[in-house]
Amino acid sequence: MEMATSEDYQKSVKGYYRLIAGIDEVVGRMLESLDRRGLLDNTVVIYTADNGFFLGERELSGKWLMHEESIRTPLIIRDPRLPAAMRGTRRGNMTLNIDMAPTILGAAGIDAQRAMQGRDLAPLMQKKPPAWRHEFYYSHLFVHPAIPKSEGIRDERWKYVRYIESATLYEELYDLSQDPHEEQNLAHGGRHERQLKAMRERWNIWRGAIEGWKPGTEWRDPPV
Repeated sequence: MEMATSEDYQKSVKGYYRLIAGIDEVVGRMLESLDRRGLLDNTVVIYTADNGFFLGERELSGKWLMHEESIRTPLIIRDPRLPAAMRGTRRGNMTLNIDMAPTILGAAGIDAQRAMQGRDLAPLMQKKPPAWRHEFYYSHLFVHPAIPKSEGIRDERWKYVRYIESATLYEELYDLSQDPHEEQNLAHGGRHERQLKAMRERWNIWRGAIEGWKPGTEWRDPPV
């Protein structure tokens, strides 16, 4: 959704920050309640969100495109079982909302179903975290008269976006190491054609894996 006026911008941003402040207050009350009941040290708390949000960047609001403001989300896990030396640790690994269900099941001592596409995040909190994903596939397929459907690949350096229903193929390619705010689309001009072709191929591989996967069967990320 585009912000047409400054009044629209003020309404959107102030409403968003009221929401964030409200969430902080409610989470605080939950933790206090757990503490009063003697349950805080026996409860794993996961704080996250389902999406990011545009707050006027690119003159947009909402969450519908693959820019970082839209796809990045907070993730804080409070696990009282961790030794004191491991608490407060930060990780730079890629985590996804599909990891939440396996993580909650793992905390409860239940094995995740093999058909689940996510992974238990608990190993990332260990002193020596395991090998982890280096890229993920993105799709926005919601039908909307003004927001185009898109798919893409995000790895640790590059981002590829493809608008799958445009009459003329339109792509975006960003080098996040040099352009973290995604201000220069490198998909045009031919200077990065090799990287563009590589990201197209990764998109094709992921799309093929997803289309070929049958519900109830084991899911495995395509090899890098």
